[in-house]
Amino acid sequence: MMKRAVMALVFSLSAPSVFAAGNVKVMIAGSAEPKILTGAEHLIDLVGQPRLSNSWWPGAVISEERATAAAERQQQALLARLAALSAEESADDAAAINALRQQIQALKVTGRQKINLDPDVVRVSERGNPPLQGNYTLWVGSQPTDITLFGLLSRPGKQPFMPGRDVASYLDGQSQLSGADRSYAWVIYPDGRSQKVPIAYWNKRHVEPMPGSIIFVGLSDAVWSSTPDEINADILHTLTQRIPE
Repeated sequence: MMKRAVMALVFSLSAPSVFAAGNVKVMIAGSAEPKILTGAEHLIDLVGQPRLSNSWWPGAVISEERATAAAERQQQALLARLAALSAEESADDAAAINALRQQIQALKVTGRQKINLDPDVVRVSERGNPPLQGNYTLWVGSQPTDITLFGLLSRPGKQPFMPGRDVASYLDGQSQLSGADRSYAWVIYPDGRSQKVPIAYWNKRHVEPMPGSIIFVGLSDAVWSSTPDEINADILHTLTQRIPE
C-alpha cells in the first residue's frame, strides 16, 4: 500500500490584500499526530518543504474547503439520480445500477484544485505559485503499485500495476454488468486527467494507464434511454475528485 501524507492548510488574512502566515496541519500516513507548518503564504511554501521531497507529485491532490463542500453535494446528487434510475429499471439493469451506486457511495471526495503541484514547476512559474487563501487540504504520497477497476464490472477493485499492460488487458477476465459500455472505457489518471479509450475487438487501441489510475466502465448509450452520457460525465467528475488512497 502506498504511503501518503494528508495535509490540512488553514490560512487567514490579517488585512485586505495582505497575506498572513499560513498554518499548515500535516498528517502523514502511519502517524497519528499531525505536524504543524507555519509561515506558508504561497504554494511553493508548502510543496517546497524538505519533508515532502520524496513525494510522488503526479498523484498529489490539493483541495479547497468550499470546493470540497460542493463536491460532496454533487456526489449526493449523483447518488440520488442513480437511485431514481434503478427504481425505473428491471432486475438486471437495476442490480447493475445499484452495484455502481455502491461503489460511488464508498468514495471519499474532495474539492480538487486544478494546479500542477510539482515543486520544480511551481518554483519557476508565477501563475503556478498562487497565494494560499482560505482552507486547503493537500494529499501526497509515494508512487502507487496498483490501478483500480471501477464501474459496471463483476469484480471492481484494485489490480497490480504492470508496465506495458494496456487498458483492455486489465479488463480481461471481467464480466461486464447489464447496460455496460462494451466499446469504450475511461482512464482517470492520478493527476486528474481523463481519457476515453476504445477497448472492443473492432476499435481497440493500446493505451497504458500509469500507476494509481482508475479504469472506469460506464453506461452504454446504446442501451440506456435516459442520458447515459450525462451520468457518465458526472461519475467521471466524481472520480477526479476522489481522495487518494
